[in-house]
Amino acid sequence: MIDSLPAKLLNGGIAGLIGVTCVFPIDLAKTRLQNQQNGSRIYTSMSDCLIKTIRSEGFCGIYREEFVHLQYYLK
Repeated sequence: MIDSLPAKLLNGGIAGLIGVTCVFPIDLAKTRLQNQQNGSRIYTSMSDCLIKTIRSEGFCGIYREEFVHLQYYLK
């Protein structure tokens, strides 16, 4: 087992990156669902939101704003 501080920091950074990568699309769908107006419902569910986002903006569309957050934290 590796007990050095740089290895622990690297492992923690990789784990955090994987966690953000998995959670960000779910958070994006949640935010878009919450921001809908009562009269105009574009999305019916989280999966519908993600599918429509991928179709209209491409696969990178679900991660578009994540790079801004990562740049903020990496400063």
